[in-house]
Amino acid sequence: MLKNYLKETYGYNEPIFIRDIQLEDMTDNALRQYIKRMVKAGEIVRFDTGTYYLPKASRLLNKSYLDPMKVIIRKYIKSDSDTYGYFTGAFYANQIGLSTQIPAIIEVVSNREATKGRNIKIGSQEIRLKRPAIPITPSNADLLQFLDAILQCEKYSELSAADTKALLQKNVKQNGFTRKQLEQVIKALTGSTAKKLIDWGIIYEFTS
Repeated sequence: MLKNYLKETYGYNEPIFIRDIQLEDMTDNALRQYIKRMVKAGEIVRFDTGTYYLPKASRLLNKSYLDPMKVIIRKYIKSDSDTYGYFTGAFYANQIGLSTQIPAIIEVVSNREATKGRNIKIGSQEIRLKRPAIPITPSNADLLQFLDAILQCEKYSELSAADTKALLQKNVKQNGFTRKQLEQVIKALTGSTAKKLIDWGIIYEFTS
């Protein structure tokens, strides 16, 4: 019964967090015991503490594999129904084209982190976790991520100053950011970020 539930709910080679499983006819202790038996039988694989996946070998590798990035995203950034974090730092700078460097440590800002910063490992991937300045929601996550990029751009950008500004201005247009959205995250703005928004003309790309 449990295997069918996990298969229908999560699918193969997808992260399963035991803390998220709630079945009316199964206690937490019974669930843990059932999972142990499934691990022993090879029906489920333990990825990390509290994290498992249903294995299904790929035709190419001929073995099952759980991508650590899937675990990072589900655990600290978003689920199917909610958004509670975002990538930042050098990793995000690479994603938007400010840099070609792929960092060894991926930075993540998440509601699910209470400290100013700490390093952990998800599988073989090292993560730098940080708490947000204000709570992250589905409606403000992209903008907060962008504001972090503005603050950090001089640290990570490989482009000229003019090209950096142009790329950030383009990003505002592509995301359709509005001044109303900016007002709603004003508490997260640093003085340096606010200055760049104005001096670099980025503020004028926000729609009214």
